[in-house]
Amino acid sequence: MFNPIQIATKRRSPSKGATRRSSPPPKRKTPWWLWLLVPAILVAFIYGLTQLNQVKPKPAPVKVIKVEPAPVVTKTKTKTEAVPIVEAEPKKDTFEFYQILQDSEVDTSHVDAYQSTPRGEQDFYYMLQAASFRNSDDADRLRAKLIISGLVETSIRKTIGKDEQPWYRIVLGPYQSRSKMNRTKDKLVSMQISPYSYKIPKE
Repeated sequence: MFNPIQIATKRRSPSKGATRRSSPPPKRKTPWWLWLLVPAILVAFIYGLTQLNQVKPKPAPVKVIKVEPAPVVTKTKTKTEAVPIVEAEPKKDTFEFYQILQDSEVDTSHVDAYQSTPRGEQDFYYMLQAASFRNSDDADRLRAKLIISGLVETSIRKTIGKDEQPWYRIVLGPYQSRSKMNRTKDKLVSMQISPYSYKIPKE
């Protein structure tokens, strides 16, 4: 029976370039002597480096400089005459105002002579005023308080003010010396009383 497919396949020519697979080339073997040569070269290189490190460099030539000795100078001793040293005398300070004072005269006829006042001959007494009240009862209470504290020279004096109203003043004294008055004044201050001092003439 006529089959056109089989005829077509028989007439088809093989495609160009189609070849059979070739087998891979055989591996080259390293020759045995090469395995010995490479380590020998490495050993020789290392040995050469160690020998180079042990070689010492040659010292540089030293230049010798000749130094000529300096000429010797001999010192000759010369006689020197001794010069006497004269010490200058220190200048004395001269003050002329002493002589001026001796030569000058001061006229003291117009100056009154100072006369000192002997102690105990003063013509006044010292007094202290501790406080003043309108009411006599308040003045009596403060006077009693001062007498109890040791200030027995306390007294009350009645005076009339400008408004014609009575004032009762607590006074301490009289004192012949300022030191006694100051001691009493210090005691009043310690009691929180601020006194003031005044003077009265002797009778």
